[in-house]
Amino acid sequence: MTSGQPSEATLSKPGGPGGQGQPAPAGAAGVRSGRWVTVAAPLGLVTLTAAGLFLGAGPVRTAAVWLAFGVLVLCLGAVGSSVVRAGGPRRRTYARAVRAASSASGGDRSAALPARLHGTPWPSLRAVGLLIGLPTLVCLWIVLAVAEPDSGSRAVALREAGAVTGTFRIAAIEHEVTEGRGRRAHATAGYTVLLPPANGQQGGRGVPATFTAATERRHEVGGTLYVGHVPGHPELGAVGDDQRAEVERKLSGRAVEASTSWVAAGIWILVTLALCAGWWREGVTRRGARSTGEGWVALRVRVTGGGKHTDAPPAEGTDQMTARERRDHTRQLKCLLLAVDGTDRTVPFHGELSSTVAGTVLAGTSGLLVWHPQRRRSKDVLAELIGDDGWQLPGAVPARVAQDVAQDMAAAAPAPESGPVTEGGAGRQVRLLDLGAAWSATVPKPLLAGLVCSVAIMGALLAVPDNGAWRLWAGAVGLLAPLAALLVQVSLADEGRA
Repeated sequence: MTSGQPSEATLSKPGGPGGQGQPAPAGAAGVRSGRWVTVAAPLGLVTLTAAGLFLGAGPVRTAAVWLAFGVLVLCLGAVGSSVVRAGGPRRRTYARAVRAASSASGGDRSAALPARLHGTPWPSLRAVGLLIGLPTLVCLWIVLAVAEPDSGSRAVALREAGAVTGTFRIAAIEHEVTEGRGRRAHATAGYTVLLPPANGQQGGRGVPATFTAATERRHEVGGTLYVGHVPGHPELGAVGDDQRAEVERKLSGRAVEASTSWVAAGIWILVTLALCAGWWREGVTRRGARSTGEGWVALRVRVTGGGKHTDAPPAEGTDQMTARERRDHTRQLKCLLLAVDGTDRTVPFHGELSSTVAGTVLAGTSGLLVWHPQRRRSKDVLAELIGDDGWQLPGAVPARVAQDVAQDMAAAAPAPESGPVTEGGAGRQVRLLDLGAAWSATVPKPLLAGLVCSVAIMGALLAVPDNGAWRLWAGAVGLLAPLAALLVQVSLADEGRA
């Protein structure tokens, strides 16, 4: 950066132009695989979670659960196939993406701004898919861990016969086991109630029905419980509890009570919407296709590598700012560092990419850095890096830097290649450079192993309709397995650098 500027940059060691080497042909299969997983995996997770929360036992839930789980298995298989066939460092996939997007057309018009710029559908879909998938996955594991899918064969028979719920007095209590002390202690016991006789005659003796229930407090003979039974068929027995929602859950075959389902779904939806809203406001690569013209600014630049940029308030404004306010308005950005031709200025360009790897792959390439001053998002001005080879990389430039550049350009006579652009290069076309298109091929093998373990545990929780504490332990292992694999990957990477 030039002296006196409020921001500073720290340059990482870039690779030379030879860093691009001779990249392998574009991995179209990896791109297709990544796109399919981007769409299918979030849909499968949402379907599986919604089925576990809201659907009762029956063919609809069975079909939804296993179809969604099958989609997740296919997604994992697609990622594994990409890792085996074309897996490797992110640098290799970035180089393939650059090679695929390098298709300059319209003659030698490297100094001209294209009349039309592309939108970013797939990078945006990947971001939305990730923001939907992560909270959905956490919610799904919680549902699987606390679920009680097995209500017993008696509940199944009552459900199929059209059971109803009513209140009955307790006729007898046997084998009571309590947890805690006093009337508020949890209790598990065998309760006996008297169901109406089959003939339905008034004054007839009731038919005893015994069931085991885990109640939230101790009960005595003569107290009441909610009981599910089939009128006119006391021989089918009954199920009961001191919570009506629990009886209805057993009779419907749901794995989670209705009230718990709605609370969990509300938290899940709110968290997902909050994450998506934050991305919608701050995501620097989110944009639609648009035309260029009057008011656009273009700079001839050269990529020098990847680094870090400190975006801080102007020095003249620090006297009125407290130390905390200054920290709140200061941020560290990983970015590409772009040297402006004919000056000693370096412009930071950041986006949703690995700037270190991108800096290595793109180091030495030249092109145009273009933006419109009014197209801002939060603290950034949306910008496009357009390579002379015909690719367009979306990102952003800190608003303070863009303002300084505009002031310098206004003070100097603009050259044709570094001034306000009034006409686009009608004959020039560019292709969107999606560096993350083949992301599935860059999944580390330890993480892939963690995902395989997680999906296997998920299948066991879905396939085994058994209640018990083992579900909590299995859910915890399934949720933490990918995180543990990431820690292993980080440790191996640190050892490799050492």
